[in-house]
Amino acid sequence: MTEVQHKLTKKNQDFLFRLNKGLAETDKLNETEKEEILGEVEEKLSEGQKLGHTAAQLFGTPSEALEKFLNPIRLAKGFHDYSFAFLATDTALVLIMFLTGFFTVTMGFSGSKAGSEGIGIVSILLLSIWGGAIYTLAMQRLIPNPQEDNQKKKLPNWLLMIIVAVLWIGGFTLFLYVPSFLNPVLPVWGNGLVFFIAWALYFVNRRYAGLKHGGILAISKLAQQERLKQNEEKRG
Repeated sequence: MTEVQHKLTKKNQDFLFRLNKGLAETDKLNETEKEEILGEVEEKLSEGQKLGHTAAQLFGTPSEALEKFLNPIRLAKGFHDYSFAFLATDTALVLIMFLTGFFTVTMGFSGSKAGSEGIGIVSILLLSIWGGAIYTLAMQRLIPNPQEDNQKKKLPNWLLMIIVAVLWIGGFTLFLYVPSFLNPVLPVWGNGLVFFIAWALYFVNRRYAGLKHGGILAISKLAQQERLKQNEEKRG
């Protein structure tokens, strides 16, 4: 075990062990290439560990990491390669699934049948769309594209976070007061139906964008990878 490996967490050491085992079983790479891959992964795990990033955030599972090295053409695009529309839609659909899934479970266990719990479906949709949009805008501001002209005056991160919090709380408060005749609270089966519709659209949206392995919330994983990439480029 190298000096760098000794400094890795147990989970990162296990990740490296399993990746090494997978590399040993393939005949698509020669020994030199395998050693280079292990060295690269070891270094990235070490750097990522200092920043609080896990192996799963950096590479996915060991089998996914192995697949990416064996078939580099399948590597996911970067954070700035995806459009605002895709990222905001992905985030909004996750929020819809979370809210409707939550109410499906809680209402199901409590025996609620006619919407005595939960919030209206219009409020759920508006909250999710609003949340997806402002979160995506915030992330794109926090992680500017190095290939674009970023000479515009940039808001301090603390001020941006305050603005996002105010917008989220303001939207949350406003959308909860949509008139009830326009905003029915769905029964258990209704929330379940909306959950599965959102789930189907979630996969259609990702398939259309060409994203296969983005975690539950794509924008978070892509942003983490982009931050790590930019930090590595700064270090040279």
